[in-house]
Amino acid sequence: MAHVFTRHTAAARHELRPRGAAAVHVRRGAPGGRPLPEGGKPRFSLSADAAGEEPLAVVVRQADGRLAVLTPDHEPLAELRLPPRKKRWRPAYEIHLPDGTVLLGREGTVPSLLLCLALLPLVLLYQVGLALSDLPSDDIGSPLRTAWKQPGKLLGRAPLTESARGRFRVRDDRLDHRVAYAQAVAKYWER
Repeated sequence: MAHVFTRHTAAARHELRPRGAAAVHVRRGAPGGRPLPEGGKPRFSLSADAAGEEPLAVVVRQADGRLAVLTPDHEPLAELRLPPRKKRWRPAYEIHLPDGTVLLGREGTVPSLLLCLALLPLVLLYQVGLALSDLPSDDIGSPLRTAWKQPGKLLGRAPLTESARGRFRVRDDRLDHRVAYAQAVAKYWER
């Protein structure tokens, strides 16, 4: 079964909104009054309530710069490895699960790259139209999707995908939804 959620960034708070479920609240740092593992620097936490009293997961930066996704009891759920900040062409996001499974996500799947090339003339015409008019232009992002798959397995369904519109889909039988939440937040907050 697939679990679908979107990121929402309001001025006051950040949320992940799963379809058909209560919002997951994102807070910088660790939940108040909870100890952290030795050597971990708190980055953000995911909780079921806005006050942070019901934590779902805590993400800490380890000494080697990687992000560890932990349960509230400090059991490891996954390790996230983000691309260097200067990597511009198809940055790779890695998820390392405790069982040794590695999921690699690159921005721009083959179908989304082909769609981007097909729509390029229309986008250029739109940009020219905006330049000649007095209309303000909105922030136009890339129309690429990201799929996290095991390296070497090109075919098959990806455990985690992000659409061009920012909608994440995680397959519950292949990846814990808390790890998917942490990856969605880390992709945009930690760069």
